[in-house]
This record gives sequence, structure tokens and C-alpha cells, in this order.
Amino acid sequence: MNRVLVLLFCFLVNQYACQMINNEYGHALTETPFFNEKYVRSLKLKSIIGTISSKKELGSIRNTSKKDAYIFDQNGNLTIHYLTTSSNSVGDTSFTFYEYNQENKNIIMRMSDPYGFYSYTKNYNNEGKLYNQIYSREKNASNSKMNFNLDQRVVIFEESYLYEENDSILIITTLNSNQRPYQEQTYYYNHLNYLAQIQTKLLISNKVKFENYQYNDKGFLKSIQYFKQETALPKKEIRFDYDEWGNITFIDEYKDNVRVIHKELLYDPSTLILKTILSQDLVSNLITIIKYKPDFYD
Repeated sequence: MNRVLVLLFCFLVNQYACQMINNEYGHALTETPFFNEKYVRSLKLKSIIGTISSKKELGSIRNTSKKDAYIFDQNGNLTIHYLTTSSNSVGDTSFTFYEYNQENKNIIMRMSDPYGFYSYTKNYNNEGKLYNQIYSREKNASNSKMNFNLDQRVVIFEESYLYEENDSILIITTLNSNQRPYQEQTYYYNHLNYLAQIQTKLLISNKVKFENYQYNDKGFLKSIQYFKQETALPKKEIRFDYDEWGNITFIDEYKDNVRVIHKELLYDPSTLILKTILSQDLVSNLITIIKYKPDFYD
């Protein structure tokens, strides 16, 4: 019966709704927005707020005052992510704010740090491609980090981007603040138009690094391997596994071919909303448990 209800739920909302996390480019659980806005909008999901517990090796589960929260607007876009990084300090919470244009593209990503706030402002061309990005330091006029109100903005640097496309290859050249090229990224796509490799080259030093992308039988991203120069083994690798609906269930991180982090993602069986993240540091054997509670718009 539960399986039938889940199938019915997925059919009623829309064809994307069973995948809360969009991991097409490997952004899951990063500061880059990774939630499927169509899914979030279909459920009128307002937020998921997680309480964090931890367990050391041979110890018991310890509740903390830490929180991990994601807040969405009514279009389904992530607008705020905040994370309490320490249970010993009241103000030790990091914030990331997101703003979007009418096409739901992220145009501002603003983050807090010990010195205040900094932001990346993104500008797109008529084709929807990023052509300019500005990094700034900012001052908050509000006394509350949660309620950001821009008081002062100082531009530190900006970059612009040139595009060259040739069949299954895309080349992006990055220009610095002086409008001089310093980096070239080449995107290689396979015959099915899946991203297969990104080659990043620094034009001054000729240093090169690679990212290789692999996919499972359903076309979901299976792994990303990170190489420096022409090394045989990846310096880093992230592997993903999925359930039958395409939701991420496992994330494993490897360094020098040794697994160092294991994460499990659990979902509410009735709505497939993210419910729990279990994360284990395989070096220290510390286990972190985040349990999320959803809230909805009326």
C-alpha cells in the first residue's frame, strides 16, 4: 500500500517531484542551490529545519543546540541556508542568502564569515549564460545576521566569461578584472550530451586539472573524479547512489582512493521530503545525525 501511495503522489505533482535534490552537476549538499524548485513548489514547502546530534566512537548519541536549516520562497527557490557551527557560542551561525531573477537563475549568493558578509553577483546574457561575476565585501545595516539589509558594498574584483562552442565541446575563457584571460575550462560531452569531463587550465602556469563524470543506467550522476595534472589515480572522488525514484541515498567521498566520508540520506516515505542525513567521518569515526522537520505555506 505504501508503494502505491508513493507512486500516486509522484504522478499527481509532476514528473520531477520525486527528486527533492537535483544532483545533475554534483552540487548536492553544497552551498550551490541544489534543491529541485519544481518539487519544492509543488508541495508548498516553506522550510526544512534540522536538529544536529553527534556520536563519537564508543560513545552515546549527544544532542547539540546546532541547527541546519533551508528556507524556500513560494516559487520553490532556496532563499536562506543557515548552519550553527558551534554549540558553545550564541552567534556562531553561518548564513547564505540567495536571490533570483525572473528566470529563477541565481543572481546573488551572499555569505557570512567572521568579518561580516561577502557576495557573488552574477549577470547573464540573453542566452542565459553567465557572462560576468562580481565579488564584493558587504556591511549589514541590521543588527541581526538573519535579516540582512545592505548598508555598504565594496567591489573587490570581477570576472567575465567568453564562450566558444564546437559540436560536443564547450570552452569557457575567464577574464580577470583587467579583462585579460587567465583560465580556460573545456567541457567535453558524450554522444548523449552528458557532461563527461571538465579540463581546467591556468594559462600563465599551464597547470591543468581534470574532473571526470560518470553516470548510472538511468542517467543519474554516479561519480566525479578529480585529478591533478596527468596522475593515474584521482586525488579526490565523490560517489553517489540513488533509490528507484532517483533520490540520492548515499554519498561517499574518497581521498587518494581511500574512503573518508560516508553519508546516508533518508526520506519521508509519504512525501519523499528529506528527513535525515547520517554522516560518518571514517577517519575519526564521528557520526553526525541531522533530523529535519518540514514546514509548509498555507
